[in-house]
Amino acid sequence: MYARHVTVHGSPDKIDEGIRSVRERVLPVLRECAGFKGQLLLVDRDKGEAIGISLWDTEENMRASEEKVQAVRQQTADQVDASSAPDVALYELSVFETT
Repeated sequence: MYARHVTVHGSPDKIDEGIRSVRERVLPVLRECAGFKGQLLLVDRDKGEAIGISLWDTEENMRASEEKVQAVRQQTADQVDASSAPDVALYELSVFETT
């Protein structure tokens, strides 16, 4: 499995708008992408920081989805008055355990 890690630093008072944007804009795009397996969104309300982690079946599908999701990611960052462009990193997910 593979994971895309996106960090956005925005305005603390706009965290709820960012969460709503992920639910209403980003997730629908991700769901249309081949190999999409799930999405996590972690927020630090005090810092105005959000970390999104999308999960993918293959590295190829993860990379292929980038073009589709890039625009809605930036829209979400703009909506929360991000201080810089979203930071994006790609990883191989070596351990994944749920109970």
